[in-house]
Amino acid sequence: MDRSVTRQRLRDDLRKLFHGNLHIDPLRCRLYATDASLFHLEPLAVAEPQTTDDMRVLVTYAREHDLTIIPRGGGTGLAGEALGSGIVVDCSVHLRNILEIGPDFARVQPGVVLRDLNNELRKTGRRFAIDTASENACTLGGMWATDASGNRANLHGSTRDHVASLQVLWDDSTISSASDMGLESSRPALIAAQLREVIASLPEPPVRQHRFDHAGYHLPSGNLADLTPVLVGSEGTLGLFTEGTLRTVPLAGGVSAALFAFSSVEAALETGLLMADHRPAACEMLDRRLIGLARMHSENVARLVSPDTEAVVIVEFEGDSPSEARDRLRQLLADLERRSTEAIPAVLAETTEDVSQLWDLRRRSLPSPHGRNTGPRPLSGVEDAGVSPHRLPELWARAKHIFRRRELLMTTIVHVATGQVHFRPLLDADQPADLAKLWPVAEELHSLVIELGGTVSSQHGVGLARTPWVERQTGDLYAVYRDVKRIFDPRGIFNPGKIIGPDPSRPAWPFRPAAAIPLVAKPLPLLDWKPEEPAALVQSCNACGQCRTQQPDERMCPIFRVIRGESASPRAKINLLREVLSNPDFTLDSPAVKPVADLCVNCRMCGKECPGEANIPKLMLEVKAAQHAKHGLTRTDWMLARIDGLTRIASRFAITTNILLRQPSVRWVLEKAFGLSRHRTLPSLAFWTFMGKARRRGWTKPLPEGTKGYAYFADTYANLFDPTVAEASVRVMQHNGLPVTVPAGQIGTGAAALAQGDTDIARERLRKNTRVLADAVRRGHQIVCSEPTAALFFQLDSLNLSDSPEVKLIADNTIELTTLLGELHDQGKLNRDFQPLPVSLGHHVPCHVKARPGKPRGPELLSLIPELRVETIDVSCSGMAGMYGLKRGNRELSLLAGKPMLDELSRPKHLYGSSECSSCRLQMQEGTGKRALHPVQYLAMAYGLMPELTDHLRRPWTKRVSS
Repeated sequence: MDRSVTRQRLRDDLRKLFHGNLHIDPLRCRLYATDASLFHLEPLAVAEPQTTDDMRVLVTYAREHDLTIIPRGGGTGLAGEALGSGIVVDCSVHLRNILEIGPDFARVQPGVVLRDLNNELRKTGRRFAIDTASENACTLGGMWATDASGNRANLHGSTRDHVASLQVLWDDSTISSASDMGLESSRPALIAAQLREVIASLPEPPVRQHRFDHAGYHLPSGNLADLTPVLVGSEGTLGLFTEGTLRTVPLAGGVSAALFAFSSVEAALETGLLMADHRPAACEMLDRRLIGLARMHSENVARLVSPDTEAVVIVEFEGDSPSEARDRLRQLLADLERRSTEAIPAVLAETTEDVSQLWDLRRRSLPSPHGRNTGPRPLSGVEDAGVSPHRLPELWARAKHIFRRRELLMTTIVHVATGQVHFRPLLDADQPADLAKLWPVAEELHSLVIELGGTVSSQHGVGLARTPWVERQTGDLYAVYRDVKRIFDPRGIFNPGKIIGPDPSRPAWPFRPAAAIPLVAKPLPLLDWKPEEPAALVQSCNACGQCRTQQPDERMCPIFRVIRGESASPRAKINLLREVLSNPDFTLDSPAVKPVADLCVNCRMCGKECPGEANIPKLMLEVKAAQHAKHGLTRTDWMLARIDGLTRIASRFAITTNILLRQPSVRWVLEKAFGLSRHRTLPSLAFWTFMGKARRRGWTKPLPEGTKGYAYFADTYANLFDPTVAEASVRVMQHNGLPVTVPAGQIGTGAAALAQGDTDIARERLRKNTRVLADAVRRGHQIVCSEPTAALFFQLDSLNLSDSPEVKLIADNTIELTTLLGELHDQGKLNRDFQPLPVSLGHHVPCHVKARPGKPRGPELLSLIPELRVETIDVSCSGMAGMYGLKRGNRELSLLAGKPMLDELSRPKHLYGSSECSSCRLQMQEGTGKRALHPVQYLAMAYGLMPELTDHLRRPWTKRVSS
């Protein structure tokens, strides 16, 4: 049957039965066609169940209609475990509740992210012992499915060792504990009875090839009273997890670590095996290529490791106390000295903070190759071998010979104490000729590992990547594994083609389509793209899933943090571009693309925090521009794109406009006609604009010829709504001896228009400002913006709109105000004649400040003021995102996105708010009822330049139209 017919029937049949989100449109399904692996399989549909009853409905329907179910968590797996052509069940959207935390256990749903659980457990002095490199994004359900182990597996084992029980949705749609053997007729009891017969028929108990052997199912040799050990590591092929109870362990009382540098990998492995005798928590070797790539992306790594290092070993110990951890490290050092090894520690770390800094090398080494954008980079697929630790030197020597004979380079990470090895050949994933080399390499490497008595899968799962070699490794046991699959899943519902397979109906390795078609071959792009740039953008993303993080010390992506669906993640935006570049029938202006584009608020944090440095913000601006060019703008977007011009007109009638906007009936009309939320607080228009004041005060006059000064740019908010921001900016600069002029003729940047996709208005505004500002730069002035969005527009966005040399000149000579004042402070030139200002502030760091290089300077400047107490609030985006939060349909989502910051600012210890961004300040005021000002306004008060601001600060904040 045609897929579109099947999809529509699926939606119709489940309309009243399934209460979660069900996606059947091809684009949304394509966004789930990839995970962190190299593979691509488009699912029939994507389901986001809200409850276990929803999951039951899906399994029942799949059983009755010969469909398949593919469970998915964070999509961070490297072997393609979460890919399939059936119904993908995304458990990470709604099934993410921590149900109970006990004295030594935690009961959770499968969609809980590992680091979220550990953040909660830390409050009780405990943790889930298994750590993974993808802890910010991977879900516990995925860890149960792959029996994840992580860096510290030598001490803590794997996930199976820490799962007390699992609740499972079986193939017959019943849900019960995997240990529920009370009734002989229960599904677990029936399965266990059949499994006992299979195991009893074996001539000898099943033996695993390796301590962490994942190639096949885990068959216990003793009494089978609980199916949990069999289910952990089964990769969703035997049933769906609905809940799990995990054993927790105390937080380490102390940790210590050391980094050793070596002149060869052979020496590093030899010494690493000696270290393993001391039972470290972790003992990991990295080769010189990974070290070199990490050095390029981290000053910390460059400081720790010399350029001529061929390999490093990081060893870590845990103890019940800091002194015990230190003693264990010192015993190791003494032992190595007695043995006269070449191991001389390059770095010792004896505190938790120092140990974390040391592991920065590991964190930087994995994603850093993807920042290269084009060309060969380390590819997964053959990277999960496991052998007995004493055979590591032989495996390394023979693997090196394989790569040399095939004229390939590779990177290597070795967990020395556990014998887990990650070889990654350097190949270009967008070159079919390079991808064709991967299978022969896998064939040779896996054959070598099997010959050495090892396993082809020791840590990252079997999935699509290694299923073709499971039968060869397991021999006669493979028939038993087929029986296990048949017993649990006789109809083949659950995740087919993994462990038992592969599926003969598709290629064993269904690679992602190559992003080889240049964007210029499509309808002419609206922004300025270099011919190679789009494909390089796709290549820069390795689909690792780190953009799905929920951690407060990271920002991407504010909308994903609320919605949780894959389509909101930055990774989905790259997959969208891949479809455009690889599918001739697909374009950025397709109607199906708009819902995905609308989930981007142009905060720019993905561009800053993506490990591969993918320029996703530019891509989404291009998508919105393409949508506007093809379909036009909605009334709301049309008005927001012209907000600079419309407010300029309204400012001529400021008193009347403000009175009207206070009327509920007028706000109701605005909501119905233009989609502006009537519940939003709007700033009141100033009676006198800043530019008018600047002309009267003579600030618009050019500086004397030859004077190298500063040209202040007042964007729309500072000009029309709160001129005291602009006035404070000029006065503070003047107070510090900086020559300042305010160029006449400047207008709003057009950033709002660009965010809506209207490049015509954005370019027109850029042209007008270029005529004014380029002249100022040629006169030797630097452009200073108090609004971070304006600075970002001139520094980055303008270059996407125009290739004019004058635009480039402005971009190179624009600086954000607090950055300028911070540089003055660094040089000892900032005037410190502050008067005491006895207030307490919560300072929110805006995304458009964090998105630029360097640290935010606002909190540091505020801390210079006597008696002013400032605390940096850097826990989330404000959620306002320029004009985004003004829309009727976005208000609730906007406030949810900013909730962590708003909750913190609401605490009694913060009397007022502070932020460089005008939109953020509006959100802060509406979300907390506390007045919020620009840092420069506080500086101006402390300098005694604008005493009227003190009265403004103390005036109660009013809703509807702020004043």
